[in-house]
Amino acid sequence: MTFEYTENMPHDEDDASDASSDVTELEEYDFPDHFFERDGRLFHSHGSLPYPLPVDGPEQARLNNLHEILLQTVEFHYLGPVTEVLSDVRGRQKRVLDLCTGTGRWPMDMAKLFPRVKIYGLDIVPIATRRPERHVQFEIHDITERFRWNNGAMDFVHARNIDLAVTDYPELLQEVARLLRPGGLFFSGEIGRYIDFAHGFSVDLAPHARSFFKVVNDSLALRHLVPLSDRIPSFIQLSRKFTIPTIQTFHIPIGDWHPDPVMKRVGKMYLIALKDYADSLKPMLREAGMTQHAISVLVAGFIGDIEHVRGLVGVYHTAWARKL
Repeated sequence: MTFEYTENMPHDEDDASDASSDVTELEEYDFPDHFFERDGRLFHSHGSLPYPLPVDGPEQARLNNLHEILLQTVEFHYLGPVTEVLSDVRGRQKRVLDLCTGTGRWPMDMAKLFPRVKIYGLDIVPIATRRPERHVQFEIHDITERFRWNNGAMDFVHARNIDLAVTDYPELLQEVARLLRPGGLFFSGEIGRYIDFAHGFSVDLAPHARSFFKVVNDSLALRHLVPLSDRIPSFIQLSRKFTIPTIQTFHIPIGDWHPDPVMKRVGKMYLIALKDYADSLKPMLREAGMTQHAISVLVAGFIGDIEHVRGLVGVYHTAWARKL
């Protein structure tokens, strides 16, 4: 099987840096234990984790769509000195850790680019492919808890769109710093939980979309999930564990208004992804106390704005830094 429990893991055959314990593979009959159904959607069954979205087929399709959107927007699978960090060193197996790996698309694509690197993908539920590349390993793990590896085991830690699973990002950064060798690389990429506008468009044209994100963020705050996308560089600096972060932001068009053919296609994909995102948030909004009618009105207004208002963008915030 491709998934393993992270409790009591033994040494990997290629990794003398792993903490010592007992490997348990996830059998076919174990998979249902990691899910429960509510409101016709499938969710993770780990009650202590605040992650609010479903983990079922429609949500997995959204995650795959988002992977492709970010690839087209950034134009590559990574930013920063990844090739340097992962270059061969005699006698050392280079290792990458992908947090909240979801369906595992990023590790699988990276495995094709770096066939000599061991890549681990962690998630709270087993929704990644069960036929990974030989040097890709998916494991079940709550990233708010200590990782199984000893100090300095990783060369690159990749954290993309993890803000719905983390209530204490500075604490997570301390654990990431522990895992990275000196000179190792940390990358963060988060899409802001808000709507913005491309240059030349009025910020007042999409009031329903703005209201939608305000309500969503207020509901997420009840789970202690505050917006993080533009705060992560300051967290990195305040940790005193990393170099000064390199920051880049990317605009993701919403809809087909962009003049560039590639970004026009990206915009169409992102429009679909945002509609799916709104649908996936409905159970959380009901749990927060909203009526079905109020949710329907909120979501309909949001979809109306993102379908018809030209110039809307999502903002992808990225930062990378090296371990001191």
